[in-house]
Amino acid sequence: MGTSFGGLRVVHAANYALHKDAAAYFNCDLKFHQGLVQNGCLVYPFSVNDRARMLSFLCSRKHGAAAANRALVTTCRQMQPDALIIGHSQAVTRKTLEQIRDVVPRIRIGYWYVDPLWMQAETAHLHQRADLFDAICCTTGGDLLKQFARPGTPAAFIPNPVEQGVERLRAFETPQPSYDVTFIGRDKYAPERRATLERLQRELRDLKLGFFGCLGRPLVFGAEKDAILASSRIGLNLNRRNDVELYSSDRIAQLTGNGLLAAIETGAGFEELYAADEALFYDDIDALVVRIRELVSDASQLRELARASWLRAHRDYSAQKVAEYLLNLTFRRAEACEAPWSRHIHWHPADRSTRLQLTQRRSAA
Repeated sequence: MGTSFGGLRVVHAANYALHKDAAAYFNCDLKFHQGLVQNGCLVYPFSVNDRARMLSFLCSRKHGAAAANRALVTTCRQMQPDALIIGHSQAVTRKTLEQIRDVVPRIRIGYWYVDPLWMQAETAHLHQRADLFDAICCTTGGDLLKQFARPGTPAAFIPNPVEQGVERLRAFETPQPSYDVTFIGRDKYAPERRATLERLQRELRDLKLGFFGCLGRPLVFGAEKDAILASSRIGLNLNRRNDVELYSSDRIAQLTGNGLLAAIETGAGFEELYAADEALFYDDIDALVVRIRELVSDASQLRELARASWLRAHRDYSAQKVAEYLLNLTFRRAEACEAPWSRHIHWHPADRSTRLQLTQRRSAA
């Protein structure tokens, strides 16, 4: 893409999870922060939920929400940023966004979201505020994303970002890994996921399996999680649904970015983001079991595939490039059309001329 945003002043209102004392340092909020900084922006971090706790006498996120909203308005008034980038932050109200546009009339507001889009209750806040954003970027594609496009607000897919300081491992270089296959995630309220893991545990019982947070085993965080990933070969990218276009949790970035070979079920279209020699694609559990056994018995091929996946993730889906894309789209810069995933931008019919101008400017460049 190559567009410089040096000197851009950005308020990043997200959930930095300061109260977790670095247990979740791999979260997407920190990755987007890093990506914005790497694009030359001055980024002022506004941790919405932590600010709410700080401003509540009982350290309550709920009871401090109103005060946190007022603090965000004050922050924007005092800094006069070029852009407000919001990550999730359901607590940021429509009224607050309207007030920010009043006190900083020239401001651009971009929004990123990495949770599933199929749960209506959880996405109601997006519908309530969508028309106040200059761009909405989500890690889901298709019709579920298209529904959020408004006049003046395109809704666009983004891949889960990989950040070189977070995903810093090269698991494919580990000579004697502790695990052939790893999964780190919960199976609570996910019966299909649990059934898959139980079957793999039965059919691959002779292999070294590392399952955490599921099948009655505790979840792992922080450096302990890194140590497990560093000593694993194949990582299962099991999502709660596989029939939603381009949806994955950020687990896919943690696997590919850290040098594991991600096992990805076909159906969501990830063949568009990773080539056949950059992932372990499978149609069903039988095929997955067969392919795992083949690769575990051929360590050289497994390492080659994992390395290719790692190279693709850091080259095309870095936090810097994802953040750059978000800024390009938010500011209507033609460079947004250069992203490998840029065909997944949904425009409202009222924005047909804007869409055409953007693509034409890119073609003429």
